[in-house]
Amino acid sequence: MVRHPSAQVIRRSTENGGVKSASPQVVRSLPFGGAKSRLPGFRRIRTLIIVAAIVLTAGLGYAVFYPTLGIRQNLAEEEFQKAWLLYQDRKYDAAIEKFSQALLINPQFHWARRFLAQAYFMSGQTSEAIEEFETLARAMPHDMTLRNRLEALNLGEAAQGDGTTEFLRIVPRTQGYRYNRPTFVGALQSDQMAVLSLGNFEIGNMVSFSAQGEPVENRHRVSGRLNYPMAFAQSDSEIWITDFRDDRIHRLDKNGKRYLAYLFNPDAVGSTGEGELQFRAPAGICHRAGEFIVADSGNNRLQRVDESGKFIAFISRPEDSDALQTPFGLWCNEESIWLTESGAGRVTQLDRYGNVVKEFSPPELKKPRHITWDEDQQLFTIADESSGILFMNPAGSIVRKTTGYNSPTGKFVTFARPYAATYDAFRNLYVADYGSSEVVQFAPVSEKFGQLYMQVEKVNAARFPSVGVYVTVSASPLTMGKSALPQYLTELRPEDFKIFENDAPVGNLGTQYLGQFDQVLQAAIVISRSKRMQEYETQIPWVLDHLLTKIREKDRYRIMSHGSDVRTESDFISSRLKILQSVKMALAENQLSEQTVGSMSSAIYDAVGELISREGKRAVIYLTDGSADDDALTPYSKDRLVDYARANHIPVHVISFEHPQSAAVAGAREALQDLAKRTGGSYHRALEIDPNIDAILRGQKEVRYVLSYQSFARKQMRGQYVDLRVSARFRERRGLDLSGYFIP
Repeated sequence: MVRHPSAQVIRRSTENGGVKSASPQVVRSLPFGGAKSRLPGFRRIRTLIIVAAIVLTAGLGYAVFYPTLGIRQNLAEEEFQKAWLLYQDRKYDAAIEKFSQALLINPQFHWARRFLAQAYFMSGQTSEAIEEFETLARAMPHDMTLRNRLEALNLGEAAQGDGTTEFLRIVPRTQGYRYNRPTFVGALQSDQMAVLSLGNFEIGNMVSFSAQGEPVENRHRVSGRLNYPMAFAQSDSEIWITDFRDDRIHRLDKNGKRYLAYLFNPDAVGSTGEGELQFRAPAGICHRAGEFIVADSGNNRLQRVDESGKFIAFISRPEDSDALQTPFGLWCNEESIWLTESGAGRVTQLDRYGNVVKEFSPPELKKPRHITWDEDQQLFTIADESSGILFMNPAGSIVRKTTGYNSPTGKFVTFARPYAATYDAFRNLYVADYGSSEVVQFAPVSEKFGQLYMQVEKVNAARFPSVGVYVTVSASPLTMGKSALPQYLTELRPEDFKIFENDAPVGNLGTQYLGQFDQVLQAAIVISRSKRMQEYETQIPWVLDHLLTKIREKDRYRIMSHGSDVRTESDFISSRLKILQSVKMALAENQLSEQTVGSMSSAIYDAVGELISREGKRAVIYLTDGSADDDALTPYSKDRLVDYARANHIPVHVISFEHPQSAAVAGAREALQDLAKRTGGSYHRALEIDPNIDAILRGQKEVRYVLSYQSFARKQMRGQYVDLRVSARFRERRGLDLSGYFIP
C-alpha cells in the first residue's frame, strides 16, 4: 500500500517529540507563486480558536437550558407513568387528566399523546380521540399505525363499498377434506364456512373451513350417513341438514363430540311420504325464533318444525290458486319467508304465516336454486343454474349478476351449474358451482389487499415477567356511532399474532386465557326508580326470573338504580333472593321520583364502567317504564354512551314496560331501541319478554384476545418502560398497533 507523504512526515515528527520540522514535501506555496509561507500554523491556531468558541457556547447552553429541559421531561414522565397506571385500571377520565398534564409540561411527548387519544376513545369521546390522533399523524406522518387508527375511526358505513368483488381463489380440495359436486355453502356462527357436497361414490359430506380459509373438519355422518346433503340452517344449539335423497333432516349438536359424533347427535327428523314430518326431496331450510322451515320440494310445500323436532304446520298454496312448483331455496326472518320455485322460475314472498305477499319472475330467473339475504347491500343473492349469480332487490328487480370469473391466467370461466352463493362475515362471496365441482371465492375489491384494524386495549404486567396483552382485531372499520358493528375476528390462532418487545420478538404466545370465562355472565341491572314503575311491582320479579332461574355458579349481577340520583343497590352477587330483595328496596315508595330521564345517561355510563374490568360475557340490562328523551340526556349524550359501550364491548339490553304515558311521548320507544341496537344489545317489551333472553346474553361473542407470554426483560429494570409492537395476520391482510408497559 502506498502511503501519503504527509502521513509519513507527521509520524516522524511525533517520534522526535515534535522537534524535527516538516519535510519540504508537504509545504505548499501560496496560490500566486509567492515565497514559502507559515500558513499551516496559522490555520491550526484559527481552528483551535473556533473549536474553543464552540465548546464554550455549547457549555453555556448546556448549563443554562439542559437542566430545565431535563427537569421538565422528568416531570412529564412522572405524570405519564401515573396516567398509564390509571389507564390500566380502566379509569379513563382520570387517566385523561394525567396524560393532559404530561403534555402541558412537554407538548412533544408523543407517547403521552398516543395514550391520551386511546383513553379518549375507550371513554367514548371519539371526536376528541380523532383530534389527538390527527395531531400525532401530523408530527409523525410515516407512522402507519396512526393512519390505521384514523381510518378505523373516521370511515363510516360508506367504507363497505358497493359490493363489487373480484376472483380470489378456488376453495382448496385437499387430501382428507375433498368436496365434490357442491350443493350448498354457508356461514357458521363461529366465523367458519361449511360446504355441503354429494361427494364420491354416493357418499355426501360437510367440509368446514376456519376463518383463515383452512379446512378443519370433514363429516360424512351426522345423525346417520349423509347421502345427498342439500342445505343447512342453525339454531343456537344445533345445525339441521336436509338430505335430498333420504327424505330426512339430520341434526348436528354444536356442542357434540368430534369423533363418532353420530352416536351423540339427536335423531334425524322425517321419513319418506306426504304426511306430517314426511318429505320427498327436502331442499332448502331456514331458521327463525323457535322453529325451522323446510322446503319439501317433491311435495310442493313447506313444513314448519319446532326446534325439538315436532311438527307445527304445512305451508302451501290454496287449492284455487297455482300450486308451489318445486320450492327449493329458502330465507326467512320473523316477518316474512322468501323462497325460490325452480319449476316456475320465480321468487315468492310470503308473510310470517305463509300467505302469499308477492311473486317475482324477472327474465333472468330460469332455474333458481338457493337464496340468501345480504344485509349490508340490502339485496337477495340467488344462485340460478342457467343465469349465474343474481342480485335482486326486495322489489324484485335484478340489479346486477355474475356469470363467472377471470382466472389468474386471464381466461374468463363461466359457472357451470351454480347451486348456492353467500357472503361470509368479511364480505367474501362464495359460489358453490355444482357443475364444475368448485367453490369459488371472491374478495371485495376495496379490501382484497386491505389492512386489519387492530387495537391494543390493555397490557397487564402485574405478574411480571408474565405479560398479558389485550387486543382486538377487526376486518372492518370501527364505525363508532353508527348502527353497523365492527366485523371482529374471533377465530385467530396464536401463530397469527406476533409481539416485539423493544424490537425483539417474543415466542410461545398463548390466547386461551379468556376461554375459562366463556360460560360466565357478568351483568349490571339498571332500574329506573320512576313512580310509574310502581305499577309493575308484581310483574318485575316475573320478568327478572327469565334471567335468574338460569343463573350459574360463577355468574354475577349488580343492581343499580337511578331517579334523582344514581345508586348502587348491591355488590356483584349470584343469589336470586338477594337480587330480588335489592330490586324491591330500590323501588320502595319513598325512593321513587317523578322524573328519571335526566339521570339515565349517568346510570348507564356508570354501569358500563362497573363491568369494564370484569371477565366473561358482560351486559347492561336496563329495566324501564319506557321513558326516554335523547335531548334530555346529561351529562352524557347518547352518542357518548353508545361509543363508550361499543369501545368496551358491552351491549345494552333494554327491557321496557312501555307505560302508556311513556309510550305516548314521541320517539321514546325508538330512542331506547336505537340505544340497544347501536351497542349490540336487544330491545324487549317486558310483558312479552323473549323466554330465551338468557341465551341471547350468553350468545355474545368474546371479541378480545389476551396474548400471554414470558418477557425477556429483567426485574432489575423496575420502573422502566418497555415498547410493544403487536401484529396480526388474517388471510392476505395484516394489522399492527403499538403500546407498552412499565416493569413493576
